[in-house]
Amino acid sequence: MYYKITSLVALDDYILLLGFSNGEYKKFDLKPLMKKYPVFKDLETIPNLYKQVKIDIGGYGIVWNNYLDLDGTGLYENGEKCEPVFNYELLKTEFISELIKTRKELNLSQKQLEVLSNVSQPIIARIERFQVDPQLSTIIKILEAMGKKLVIEDIKKS
Repeated sequence: MYYKITSLVALDDYILLLGFSNGEYKKFDLKPLMKKYPVFKDLETIPNLYKQVKIDIGGYGIVWNNYLDLDGTGLYENGEKCEPVFNYELLKTEFISELIKTRKELNLSQKQLEVLSNVSQPIIARIERFQVDPQLSTIIKILEAMGKKLVIEDIKKS
């Protein structure tokens, strides 16, 4: 079985926090791999390489560069189950739902939004179907085209 990775955070001390499409989150400690396989030692010796980790195309693994990667199944099966600091999937769903609502309130079709934002209609459709995680630049283009902006706020816990 394949485990699709939906979110990834490179935590301190060479620990990855991974979200999977089944809603589970796992922590994966890279230090044992770094001790066992010399190629993974590069994560420690090449400046900033560790923090450059990305989910590969399709979400079935993670990559750092052309020779350093891990598959999602191994990460899932060998990771330690954990609770996320925040519910990423819920946050993403709420955000994209708000984008859709705003587009519809402005009576814009996806094609019209394409013209205004310079983001292709197929990309807009995939975002609205929750099939992709849009890049920040894409989000900003869409928001600006709808007369909106991205704001960062403090989260106050009561």
